[in-house]
Amino acid sequence: MKYLKDIQEQGMGTWYFEIDIDGVAYRQMVYHDDGTCITSNRKHDSYHFMLAEHPLNAQESYYKEINQAEFEKLWYEQLQLGLEDWRRTKTLFPVGTRVEGYIEAFFPQGTLINLMETPAIGITNTSALKIATPVEWMYPSYRVTAEVSGYDEVNHWVLLKHAEVIGSQLEEAGHM
Repeated sequence: MKYLKDIQEQGMGTWYFEIDIDGVAYRQMVYHDDGTCITSNRKHDSYHFMLAEHPLNAQESYYKEINQAEFEKLWYEQLQLGLEDWRRTKTLFPVGTRVEGYIEAFFPQGTLINLMETPAIGITNTSALKIATPVEWMYPSYRVTAEVSGYDEVNHWVLLKHAEVIGSQLEEAGHM
């Protein structure tokens, strides 16, 4: 992985990325001038799940390569702000629990599932989900059932296995 920093124009904040050798972003942070921060692992009220949609070219002049330690320090600081919520999430969703949620987004790491317990987010293997799911159901808001298999401590996501899209959208179920 490579770690990049991009200081945007005035008022746009400082952007940080973790990318693979193909430039695909796996984690992203935006530190705004007012001290607020948006991270790719948490849903934001205005920006949803903010993660670069296209591969980044690390050779572009506006990117400065930084070391992993600098990125991880900033990421860790943001995780600490949500630590109480994360502890609560792990208590609510012990390993082996059957859960229901809905598709939020597709990330390189997998499919993000909103577990309908603020701010709990699960993640499941997208390839495995696609195998058993009609293509027209592989969209945000489609309901999913799964089993908790563990926890992603880097992103504070609940790991899910045996995920199934159950064929109705959230608003059809009366939850939106």
